[in-house]
Formats: sequence, structure tokens, C-alpha cells
Amino acid sequence: MTKVLIIANPVAGRNTNAKPWLELEEELLQTGVTVTIRKTSQKYDATLIAASEGSAYDFVCACGGDGTLSEVASGLMLLTERPYLAFLPTGSTCDVAKSFNLPSEPHLAAETMLFGPSFAIDIGLISGSEVFIRSDLPDGSAPDEVNRLPRHFTYVSSFGVFSETSYATPRNLKKALGYFAYVLSGIKSLSTIESLRVKVTRDGRSTVESLIFGAVANSSSIGGVLEINGARFDDGKFELLLVRTPDSIMQIGPMLNNLINNHNDPLIIRELVTDCQFEFLDDLNSMTVDGEYGGTRQNWHFTNQPRSIKLKVPELPHLPTHVDTVDGARPRHLD
Repeated sequence: MTKVLIIANPVAGRNTNAKPWLELEEELLQTGVTVTIRKTSQKYDATLIAASEGSAYDFVCACGGDGTLSEVASGLMLLTERPYLAFLPTGSTCDVAKSFNLPSEPHLAAETMLFGPSFAIDIGLISGSEVFIRSDLPDGSAPDEVNRLPRHFTYVSSFGVFSETSYATPRNLKKALGYFAYVLSGIKSLSTIESLRVKVTRDGRSTVESLIFGAVANSSSIGGVLEINGARFDDGKFELLLVRTPDSIMQIGPMLNNLINNHNDPLIIRELVTDCQFEFLDDLNSMTVDGEYGGTRQNWHFTNQPRSIKLKVPELPHLPTHVDTVDGARPRHLD
């Protein structure tokens, strides 16, 4: 008998009265699948549930936003034998769902989970110097303890302008306005652009840069705005994106246009890397991890863990880079 564990974030998305995980459960039960539902109540719960219970199931399905999926994937990374990962996106902005064209309708999510191929995706491992939690963030933006901060990321870790928008935007504004709430908060952050001196080490090569934004990504979309052309999710490499500090405010408009449209610009650095470190030279700095607050530290280190999680998808996002990327076989017990 096929067993599915649904890990649901009941406060994700604009409509908290909806319970899409129950609709998904109903769809799965009609196929003869055994379903267990666990709901989260605070940050890191999804990681703990996935790590402690995930090995007993054929599939673990995250129901929520990108942050919920990230927590579930992080929990699965702690397992030796990992089940398939599925995702029912219900958050305000779901970059992972966009990258893999994942359906938000429960009946299509059930079909993808049970009958779609799996695509083994790279996962980012996070480490670095001692980590702290800021005390000036909106309620609910950060966990109460540092051991509940993320240790992996599925699609992006970033810092600088716009980065805090996803977690610093008040939850009630997200509920009322959805994606537009992020746009409003992003516009507001333009008035407080800060130049950061950062020693960037990628694959053993180091430079010191003055930056207003930096990201290590494994995604075709960041924040629903920045598109990464040609992103590959199984090649063991991150897309490193750095934006240098402009000399004049007049450079910001053209630079943003080039950034959004994937055009070349002297202020923009794009590279493929397997290992990346950021050392902030003047002060501690916060990182946004998969749309959530990731902590504050002096040194950040990101290491690619290639093809670590088998994500269920409706169709392949691109031709696989490795022979072990795609598994189209029906999982055990599904007969």
C-alpha cells in the first residue's frame, strides 16, 4: 500500500479558510493511497516532521509556500533513504512551482505525485560563522531559537536590496494584497539601498566587491520578478548573481531593466559555481533563504549537494544533465 505524508502550513497563502490539503487527501484516498496529515504551527516544524517521520512513507508532500517546501526538503536531507518529494503550492509567491510548472489544483497535484516523473534536484547546504537572530523583525518572521533557522535551501539564498521583502512584509498585508504586497515593500526598500563590502569566494577564487545585492540560486525565477535564463536544476551548480553598487542613482533604472531582462550590464555579475562564500567585511549581515529569514552572521558558506531530492513534476523542466536525474517508474506498492 502506497503511503503519503502531507505536511501542511495552515497559514500559507491569502485564503486561510481554504484547506487544500484536505482536497488533496480526498483525491489520494480515491486511488487507494494511505494518507497521513501533519500541520505545522511554527517555523521549523515541517523540517522536524519530515526528518522524524518521512522515512516511513513513499511520498512526502509539502502544502504551503516556498518556505514550507524548503523546510520539508531540509528535513528529508537528514534521512539516509529519502522518499519522493511532492508540492502543493498555496503560498503568496511560489518560485519553485513556477520553475517546475507545478499545479496548485489538488486533483492535478495528486496526479503529478502518483504518476508524474521525478526529477532529482540540487540542494544547497548552508553553513558559516556563528549565527544570530535579529530582534527588529515583524512578529512571526523569525524562529525563537537559532537551531530552527534553515540549514538548506531549495532555490535561492540572497542578501541586499529587495531580499528582506518576502519575510519583512507584514503577514496581514500579504493576506490582503498577495503578490502586490511584495511589490510595495520592494519599492519601499529602494529608498534604503545600502552598499555592502563583501569578500566573495567562489570555487576557490576570491574578490572583494561593493554590492547592493547578491544571490546563490537554483531556480528559473527569484521573487517572481527576476528570471534566470537557462537555469538547470540537476547540474551540481548554483547561479551566482551579484549586483555592484552603482556610482550614481541614475544608473539604478537601466541596471534594474537589464537585471530583469537578463541583459549584460557592467554592474551585474553572473556565474555558475559549485561552492560560494560571502564574508561581510564591515558587519554581520542577514540572508533570505527560500523567501524566509535565514539568520544573521559574518560569514556565509553555500555548498551544492547535487541531485539530492527527487521532486515529483508533471513534466521535465529541461533535458536531464545526468543519467540518474529522472525516475519515471511507478514507486513501490502503487499497484
